[in-house]
Parts: sequence; C-alpha cells; structure tokens
Amino acid sequence: MAARWTEVTVKNLTRFNLRKVGDTLIHGVWDARPPLLIGDQAAFASESDGFATGTEGAVKYQVETVDSPPRPLGTVRMDWTNPFIGSNAYRGTATPPGRPDDSGGFSCVWIGGNGNDARVTFFVANGFIETDDEHTEIIDSVSKPVIVPGSPMPTPTERYAAIWEQRGGPPFQARHGLTADQYQQTFDQLLAQGFRPVRISGYAVDGQDRYAAVWEQRSGPPFQARHGLTADQYQQTFDQLLGQGFRLVHVSGHHNGQDTYAAIWEQADGPAFQARHGLTADQYQQTFDQLLAQGFRPVHVSGHGVNGQDRYAAIWEQREGPPFQARHGLDSGQYQQTFDEMLANGFRLVHVSGYDLGGRDHYAAIWEQRPSPDWQARHGITGAHYQQTFDELVSQGFAPTCVSGYPVR
Repeated sequence: MAARWTEVTVKNLTRFNLRKVGDTLIHGVWDARPPLLIGDQAAFASESDGFATGTEGAVKYQVETVDSPPRPLGTVRMDWTNPFIGSNAYRGTATPPGRPDDSGGFSCVWIGGNGNDARVTFFVANGFIETDDEHTEIIDSVSKPVIVPGSPMPTPTERYAAIWEQRGGPPFQARHGLTADQYQQTFDQLLAQGFRPVRISGYAVDGQDRYAAVWEQRSGPPFQARHGLTADQYQQTFDQLLGQGFRLVHVSGHHNGQDTYAAIWEQADGPAFQARHGLTADQYQQTFDQLLAQGFRPVHVSGHGVNGQDRYAAIWEQREGPPFQARHGLDSGQYQQTFDEMLANGFRLVHVSGYDLGGRDHYAAIWEQRPSPDWQARHGITGAHYQQTFDELVSQGFAPTCVSGYPVR
C-alpha cells in the first residue's frame, strides 16, 4: 500500500468541454490517469512510489466549445502535492480568470484534500467563484456565461447530432427547426410529391415544439406518422396500429410540460420487435438486459430529460446482426471518448440521440462493427453549423441517415 495517495475529482460547471493539454507527475506514479475529455465530471489519482516519498502532479485542460470542430475559450490548471513530510497543498488557476466584477472568464477552485489518503475536488466554472479560507465550501459565485463570437446565447439554444453516409439512394428532403404547424405543412407538401418520412426528431425550445426530419422519395409499404402525441395518445395509437399490422420503425420523445412523442409505423413484415417508452434510466437498462438475453438487439433509442432525470423510448428487434455496442446517459465528454474508442475498435455509429439534462447535452447511441460506406457524424452543433455541415456533406454525395435535435440551456 502506498504511503501517500491523492484522488482528484474535477466537477465541470461550465457548459463546455475540458480537453487535456497535458499532465505531469513530479513525484509518484499514476493510479488512474487524467482522461482526455471531461464533460460533467471525472476523477483520477496518483500515489507515492518508494520508501518515505509522496506524490505531486499537475494537469492542464483547455476549455472548448461543444461544436465540431471545437473552439478554444481558455485553460485551467490543477496542481496537487501530498508530501511524505509536511502539509498537503493545492492550486487551481484559470485563463482568462473570472473576476468579482462579473467580467466573464473562468474559475478553478478546490475543496477538501486533507490526509495521507487525500480526496480533493476541483470546481471549474464560468465567471468568478471562491471558497472559504479552509477550502471546505464554495462561498461566493458571480457566474457569467462566456459568449463565443458567432454562437447563439445559451438560454436555450437548439443543438443537433447527426449521421451522414456517402452512398447512392433515392432523392431526399431534410428540414430542421420547424414548428409543429410548419412541420405539418412540409409533411403534406412532400407527401404530395411522393416523399415518405424516414426520420423524425421532436424537441422543445421556449415551450414550443420543434421538429427535424428526413423524407425520401421512394416507394415502400403503407406507413403512418404522428407527432405531438401525449404518452396516452401515443400508447393508444401504438395499440391501434399494431392491431392493423403496422410495426414501429422510428420514435422520438421529448418533454414540453408533458412527455410528447412523434413516431413512424410501417405495415410490413419483419422480425419480432419490442418497443418501450417513458422508461427511467434504470428501467431502460433492465429492459435492455432482459431483451438482450432473449436475442433482441436495439435498433433505435430516443432520450429526453424530465426535471433533470433522463427518460428513454426504444425499439428492439429479435434478429441476427453484426456485433453492436449501445450506451446511454453519456455527457458530451464521455460520448466523444466512447465514440473515439468505438471507432478505434472498428465500430461505426448507426444511431444517436441528443438530449438536455441539467443544462448540458447528453447522448444515447448505438454502434455496429461492420463494413459500411464512408460516413460522417457530428454532435453538439448549432442550427447554423448543422446547416453548413449539411450543405458541405450533401455536395460531397453524403445523405443524412440520422438527425436529433435538442435544446441546451
């Protein structure tokens, strides 16, 4: 057992990501190395290595936007010393620094950290925060959101996550940021031109329903599409259409005073399927495990937040297929880290759903390990950035296969 050990927890109170610039250990060895990306929270640790020694280290993170590519906004640095002889010491610095006169910038402060086996928590925040003299609690906060030139104000704003594939296919149309009336009008116009809906994402901004959707101009089995349904209306519609031979192929849930659903059904044969909605995170995981044991695989998931708690709607099919991985409840840093790990192991993203929890974007996603055409994915991008990316990729022969809209405050 090491003579000295320090666990560092970083709580990120900004609406941005923290990307590691570098880390160093002056004394000791890593017990757990600082992660590349931090969304809401992360922890790492170092310990002494040798007789009568301590541990001392530092890590530096860049504060950056969640856009793709991200834009740097500042830096924070955390230092810790847990010597064999003497008192523990810590230091947090931020550039640009937050000031008591509400001048913006960032703060990096710490609490705790006593003892040979020390646990210290660093808080990274917009604006100015400080602790009491004993570093036991935060006693002051003048938090001012950092406004990035060219970005919308963060209260609230629409964000998008999407996937594109470079492949041939039928003509398509895509829209985003539509009100319920605009969506219905667009739906009717495109239906008259032979387009059918294949993807829909509902979300709420300032108490108003918004929709992003993709239509394809092709033949196919009879379909039904609904939006703006309450949970009871959705269940009733689901039961009615199931009785008529329709199967659910797409569902999107969001919260706007109450749970609201948009969905697409097709009257077609297919493997056995299961669908759930309104599940808590624990219920979703339990259902996932039960269905996995019965040979079902997830093909679609939609997450949304209700009073700071995540809820899920999902579809599973009982069929063979390539190896897959599914995750939910990931903040943007965890999602990016998982995305990179999956990519390195030959998995490609096939579905993603973004949603807001406590003012920060979170994600549920599905990856499959299989060959595929060239593909591109983005998350956490504004409406303007989404449109720019959409135009650039479409001009290169890419078509959207998944789009998810969500608000982030």
